[in-house]
Amino acid sequence: MKKIFLAVVVFLAIGVGSASAQAVWGIRAGLSKPTVSGGGESIDGNFGLEVGPVLYYAVKDNFYINSGAMFSVKSFDFDNGGGGSSESLSMYYLDVPLNFGYSFPIGDLSFYGQAGPFIGIKLSESEESGLGSFNAGLGAMFGINLNKFKIECGYQLGLVNVLKEADDNEKLTLSSLFLGVSYVF
Repeated sequence: MKKIFLAVVVFLAIGVGSASAQAVWGIRAGLSKPTVSGGGESIDGNFGLEVGPVLYYAVKDNFYINSGAMFSVKSFDFDNGGGGSSESLSMYYLDVPLNFGYSFPIGDLSFYGQAGPFIGIKLSESEESGLGSFNAGLGAMFGINLNKFKIECGYQLGLVNVLKEADDNEKLTLSSLFLGVSYVF
């Protein structure tokens, strides 16, 4: 856990240190809806908050690199059978994407698409879940630029097994859908 956290801090420090006139900082906020999948079944979670700083770094022409440090709440309600009782689980993650994007200017607007890997580090949870503290996978995001605002929709596909203790046949992945806005300074 400490090594993962240190890697995230170093990654962000490199981004801050190399930022120049080609870099634009901003903030992203919105809602994410998590899904856990495994054994041929999926469980949809509840909408939760996702917020954090973002960095857009222009590479060449309309190509750019996007990263950030997104605080994300992933919560689920589980039904315990026909007895009417249920349990809730809330997990708090720091998600760090590294996306490569392209912007398509059309008149006063521009549309963009970006994709790349992400890592997620579980910061805490409401109760012991049996899930590990690390998630990783691939993400994609599409949106519209309106001056300094961005309206966006994205998806992160979890590819690693998030179970703490699993045999070779058990695998559970954590993915999420994101809808939100960004403002760049």
